[in-house]
Amino acid sequence: MEIVAFLFFLSVAVYFIWSSQISYGKKTLAGIGKAFIGIFIAFVVIGFVLKGLSAIISGFTRNDARHLMQGLGASLVFIWGMRFILVALCNIFGNIMDFHKKHNKDNYNRFSPVTNKLAPGLFIFSKVVLSLGSIVICYGIWLAH
Repeated sequence: MEIVAFLFFLSVAVYFIWSSQISYGKKTLAGIGKAFIGIFIAFVVIGFVLKGLSAIISGFTRNDARHLMQGLGASLVFIWGMRFILVALCNIFGNIMDFHKKHNKDNYNRFSPVTNKLAPGLFIFSKVVLSLGSIVICYGIWLAH
Protein backbone atom coordinates (compact mmCIF):
# COMPACT_ATOMS: atom_id res chain seq x y z
CA MET A 1 0.00 0.00 0.00
CA GLU A 2 2.87 2.36 0.75
CA ILE A 3 4.28 1.90 -2.74
CA VAL A 4 0.92 2.80 -4.27
CA ALA A 5 0.66 5.90 -2.07
CA PHE A 6 4.27 6.82 -2.91
CA LEU A 7 3.61 6.56 -6.65
CA PHE A 8 0.28 8.40 -6.39
CA PHE A 9 1.59 11.39 -4.44
CA LEU A 10 4.77 11.52 -6.50
CA SER A 11 2.73 11.62 -9.71
CA VAL A 12 0.44 14.30 -8.27
CA ALA A 13 3.45 16.40 -7.22
CA VAL A 14 5.15 16.06 -10.61
CA TYR A 15 1.85 16.88 -12.33
CA PHE A 16 1.47 20.08 -10.30
CA ILE A 17 5.08 21.05 -10.93
CA TRP A 18 5.16 20.50 -14.69
CA SER A 19 1.63 20.95 -16.04
CA SER A 20 0.55 24.18 -14.46
CA GLN A 21 0.94 27.60 -15.95
CA ILE A 22 2.58 29.52 -13.15
CA SER A 23 1.43 33.06 -12.74
CA TYR A 24 2.56 35.23 -9.93
CA GLY A 25 1.04 38.08 -8.06
CA LYS A 26 -1.21 38.79 -5.14
CA LYS A 27 -4.13 36.80 -6.58
CA THR A 28 -2.07 33.66 -6.96
CA LEU A 29 -0.56 33.98 -3.51
CA ALA A 30 -4.04 34.48 -2.06
CA GLY A 31 -5.19 31.34 -3.85
CA ILE A 32 -2.30 29.41 -2.35
CA GLY A 33 -3.25 30.73 1.08
CA LYS A 34 -6.81 29.49 0.55
CA ALA A 35 -5.43 26.11 -0.49
CA PHE A 36 -3.46 25.95 2.77
CA ILE A 37 -6.68 26.47 4.72
CA GLY A 38 -8.31 23.82 2.52
CA ILE A 39 -5.57 21.37 3.48
CA PHE A 40 -6.39 21.80 7.16
CA ILE A 41 -10.07 21.21 6.43
CA ALA A 42 -9.07 18.08 4.48
CA PHE A 43 -7.05 16.93 7.55
CA VAL A 44 -10.15 17.07 9.71
CA VAL A 45 -12.35 15.31 7.15
CA ILE A 46 -9.79 12.58 6.46
CA GLY A 47 -9.28 12.11 10.20
CA PHE A 48 -12.99 11.51 10.80
CA VAL A 49 -13.22 9.19 7.79
CA LEU A 50 -10.26 7.12 8.95
CA LYS A 51 -11.61 7.00 12.51
CA GLY A 52 -14.94 5.77 11.15
CA LEU A 53 -13.20 3.17 8.98
CA SER A 54 -11.25 1.90 11.98
CA ALA A 55 -14.55 1.43 13.83
CA ILE A 56 -16.23 -0.36 10.90
CA ILE A 57 -13.39 -2.53 9.54
CA SER A 58 -12.04 -4.96 12.11
CA GLY A 59 -8.58 -5.39 10.53
CA PHE A 60 -8.05 -1.63 10.25
CA THR A 61 -6.86 -0.50 13.67
CA ARG A 62 -6.61 3.02 15.04
CA ASN A 63 -2.84 2.67 14.82
CA ASP A 64 -3.15 1.98 11.10
CA ALA A 65 -5.46 4.97 10.75
CA ARG A 66 -3.00 7.16 12.65
CA HIS A 67 -0.12 6.06 10.44
CA LEU A 68 -2.16 6.65 7.28
CA MET A 69 -3.30 10.05 8.54
CA GLN A 70 0.29 11.12 9.16
CA GLY A 71 1.34 10.08 5.68
CA LEU A 72 -1.64 11.72 3.99
CA GLY A 73 -1.22 14.92 5.97
CA ALA A 74 2.48 15.18 5.24
CA SER A 75 1.87 14.46 1.55
CA LEU A 76 -0.83 17.13 1.25
CA VAL A 77 1.36 19.74 2.94
CA PHE A 78 4.28 18.70 0.76
CA ILE A 79 2.29 19.11 -2.48
CA TRP A 80 1.05 22.50 -1.29
CA GLY A 81 4.63 23.47 -0.40
CA MET A 82 5.96 22.52 -3.83
CA ARG A 83 3.32 24.69 -5.47
CA PHE A 84 4.10 27.53 -3.06
CA ILE A 85 7.85 27.33 -3.77
CA LEU A 86 7.28 27.44 -7.51
CA VAL A 87 4.97 30.46 -7.31
CA ALA A 88 7.25 32.17 -4.78
CA LEU A 89 10.29 31.80 -7.05
CA CYS A 90 8.38 33.35 -9.95
CA ASN A 91 7.08 36.12 -7.71
CA ILE A 92 10.52 36.96 -6.30
CA PHE A 93 12.14 37.05 -9.73
CA GLY A 94 9.31 39.17 -11.16
CA ASN A 95 9.51 41.65 -8.27
CA ILE A 96 13.27 41.97 -8.67
CA MET A 97 12.88 42.68 -12.38
CA ASP A 98 10.07 45.20 -11.75
CA PHE A 99 12.22 46.98 -9.17
CA HIS A 100 15.09 47.28 -11.65
CA LYS A 101 12.73 48.44 -14.37
CA LYS A 102 11.50 51.30 -12.18
CA HIS A 103 14.57 52.31 -10.19
CA ASN A 104 17.56 51.11 -12.24
CA LYS A 105 16.62 51.97 -15.81
CA ASP A 106 20.20 52.44 -17.02
CA ASN A 107 21.39 48.99 -16.02
CA TYR A 108 18.03 47.33 -16.68
CA ASN A 109 18.36 47.97 -20.40
CA ARG A 110 21.77 46.23 -20.35
CA PHE A 111 20.85 43.08 -18.45
CA SER A 112 17.23 42.70 -19.56
CA PRO A 113 18.10 40.81 -22.78
CA VAL A 114 20.34 38.45 -20.83
CA THR A 115 17.69 37.67 -18.23
CA ASN A 116 15.06 37.15 -20.92
CA LYS A 117 17.31 34.46 -22.43
CA LEU A 118 18.24 32.86 -19.09
CA ALA A 119 14.84 32.94 -17.35
CA PRO A 120 13.17 30.02 -19.21
CA GLY A 121 16.18 27.78 -18.61
CA LEU A 122 16.34 28.68 -14.94
CA PHE A 123 12.61 28.05 -14.61
CA ILE A 124 13.00 24.58 -16.11
CA PHE A 125 16.01 23.95 -13.86
CA SER A 126 13.97 24.88 -10.80
CA LYS A 127 11.21 22.49 -11.93
CA VAL A 128 13.76 19.69 -12.33
CA VAL A 129 15.18 20.37 -8.86
CA LEU A 130 11.67 20.39 -7.36
CA SER A 131 10.82 17.13 -9.16
CA LEU A 132 13.95 15.43 -7.83
CA GLY A 133 13.21 16.82 -4.38
CA SER A 134 9.69 15.47 -4.56
CA ILE A 135 11.07 11.97 -5.16
CA VAL A 136 13.18 12.22 -2.01
CA ILE A 137 10.38 13.71 0.08
CA CYS A 138 7.74 11.22 -1.04
CA TYR A 139 10.20 8.40 -0.39
CA GLY A 140 10.79 9.74 3.10
CA ILE A 141 7.08 10.04 3.82
CA TRP A 142 5.90 6.69 2.48
CA LEU A 143 8.77 4.22 2.11
CA ALA A 144 11.45 5.04 4.71
CA HIS A 145 10.56 3.35 7.96
